[in-house]
Amino acid sequence: MYDHSRNRRWVMTGAPSASPRSAMHDGGGLGSSSAFLSFDPPDRSGGRAGESGAENLRGGRRIKHRDLANLLNAAHFREGGVYVRFERPDCGTGFFLKALPEPSDGQTLSCRWAAKGPGPEKLAEYSCTSILISDGRVHASVPAEATSVDEAGIRVRLPQPGVQESVRAQERYVCEGVRARILQSGVTWEGTLEDFNGVSLGVTLDDGSSPSRNWLNPAQPVTLLLFRDGELLFSGECSVLKKAPGPPGARLALFPSRSNLQRYPPRKHRSHRQELSPSPTVRFVHPLSGRTEYLRAENLSGMGVCVEEFFERSSLIPGLIIEDLSVELAGSVLAACRAQVLYVNLLEKSDGRRTARCGLVFLDLEARDQVRLSSAVHSAIDGRLSVCGPVEMDELWSFFFESGFIYPSKYLSLQAHKDEFCRTYRKLYEDSPTIARHFFFRDKGRIFGHMSMLRFYPDSWLIQHHAASRDGYGGAGVSVLDEAGRFTNDFHLHPRARMDYLMCYFRPENRFPARVFGNAAKDIADPKGSSVDTFAYLSLPELEGAAAEGFQLFPARPEDLQELGRWYESRSGGLTLDALALRRLDGSDAELSGEYRREGFRRERQVFSLRSGGALAAVIQVTVSDLGLNLSNLTSCMHVLVLDSERLSAAALFSALDALRGAYPDGHPPVLVYPREYLDRYSVPYEKTYALWVLNTAYSDAYFESVRDTFRRSCREQEERRAGSD
Repeated sequence: MYDHSRNRRWVMTGAPSASPRSAMHDGGGLGSSSAFLSFDPPDRSGGRAGESGAENLRGGRRIKHRDLANLLNAAHFREGGVYVRFERPDCGTGFFLKALPEPSDGQTLSCRWAAKGPGPEKLAEYSCTSILISDGRVHASVPAEATSVDEAGIRVRLPQPGVQESVRAQERYVCEGVRARILQSGVTWEGTLEDFNGVSLGVTLDDGSSPSRNWLNPAQPVTLLLFRDGELLFSGECSVLKKAPGPPGARLALFPSRSNLQRYPPRKHRSHRQELSPSPTVRFVHPLSGRTEYLRAENLSGMGVCVEEFFERSSLIPGLIIEDLSVELAGSVLAACRAQVLYVNLLEKSDGRRTARCGLVFLDLEARDQVRLSSAVHSAIDGRLSVCGPVEMDELWSFFFESGFIYPSKYLSLQAHKDEFCRTYRKLYEDSPTIARHFFFRDKGRIFGHMSMLRFYPDSWLIQHHAASRDGYGGAGVSVLDEAGRFTNDFHLHPRARMDYLMCYFRPENRFPARVFGNAAKDIADPKGSSVDTFAYLSLPELEGAAAEGFQLFPARPEDLQELGRWYESRSGGLTLDALALRRLDGSDAELSGEYRREGFRRERQVFSLRSGGALAAVIQVTVSDLGLNLSNLTSCMHVLVLDSERLSAAALFSALDALRGAYPDGHPPVLVYPREYLDRYSVPYEKTYALWVLNTAYSDAYFESVRDTFRRSCREQEERRAGSD
């Protein structure tokens, strides 16, 4: 068990039993200032009052004049201070006066008072006995003889070696500009954070004259909030280790009660932690001390990083928010973001040294940082996997043909625009835009598996173009599916990822996605966790004859989407409207279209309400994008959701769609109709059906369990078939 009492000695002296107090009491009218500290007279058994000399400085290592000069010059370089000790020869009472040292040779020292010093007449009853130099954990006490003293400063001779000793188990770090707020049982106190380490924090309250100064009960926990320039740095429950009076208010030593916290809900399938070689460096400015810290990453994942500090120098506290943390490898930044300290665990090494292992969670990564970080982690897990890595375009197109992803009828539909398709794919794969992710399984320069994701709706990512080679690695398709799943699991909780939903269109007769995604919806067994809705697919035909009458087409209003939501909940209750952003109309859609434009792509979206006889009969979503963004053009199509199949005739529907045809350059956009039974009702032929699978990423654990069970069942069925054939 760690002895916290060793961190409660706030000011140290070199004399036995001398205990400086933060309360001002000099007995000689020297005034009140933070530059003064008083101390109790030494124990008579430990030495005569006012006695000085190296023989009375016990319990430490003697320090040579050369080492003393180095300590003093280091303090001058850091613009730090030393404490000059004055005693009354008759009774041993006295005080410390803070001073700023000038460069020294270790034999003499000149100092300027940190605050306005007392006049020589007030110091006449006191003698300078020693100089105290402290870095927060180790201090040196050196006998001193004053050669001159005035209101500006002091000059002393250092005739004898001093003593250096360690008086704390941990170094304490001085703070500036950090405000503290303490809450206990409905009462609030304001103050300043004076110093801290990885175990405790020292807070001085503002007003010692307020009646509420006596209301703080040290036997009960308090809630501590720390701020810098109005920004919250820390909040948490603390125990009060010590409370002492002093101007301007009480001084508190606080011990954070929690050694770990949970930023996100617990998950069974957590991010993979990977040790990289060489290890990345974690760099950040400590929010409390302002020091720039450089720590080695012990392990790294898409969610966070683990670092270690020597226990005696530890400075990280669970709950502490770090505004600007970067993970750097070989001179390049893998990620830069806000982070928070989640846990601090004490470890004892084989050599007897203790370390503090600290876990930091990334709070919000930018898109490109997500890619760089996941690429480093995933490739360390399996060197054949890559995230948004460089690719030779001829190799990619050859893979699409060899894997059968581009089959003859699909190629016939796109061959007339192949140049435009090639331009789109070059931008997608060579420029690595923020709107897209692609995952590869490659070995020795050859692609064996591929999957991509596209953020086409504000909070939804479209899984597409999943393909695997027909020869070579049999599990390549599964590997890229798993890689995309790990990426989602790592980053979907980050606000900038905008990854609340994953969606995928697949043909129901396509066995692989039907088993993986279809089974996921069945296994999760909650339409708000995962759902599948089936659409009829057809190319918009030419309108024959005159347009039908009796319908009205308007831009959709919020109340139209509310009515659509009530209808959809009664029919399906799934996630299609959430994934397609058809629950509400807000500015997020325009923001996403703007992001596409900045990346050199086209994305346009409009939503219309189709009314018949004054009642809402259907909602039509029109999306327009670059050719090839999706090889089936499902990002440049119309989605039709028919609420009232009796009121809305097929003629009226297709007349309305014909009125919207002009949004598409070729005039024959794909149309997806839900429910498909509407077209059956009016005997309208359609080419095929598409199932739209949607996953709420909050159900990621259930999804991974389902995928695992699906492949287990598949392996078991293959073994049974092989056994039956034998």
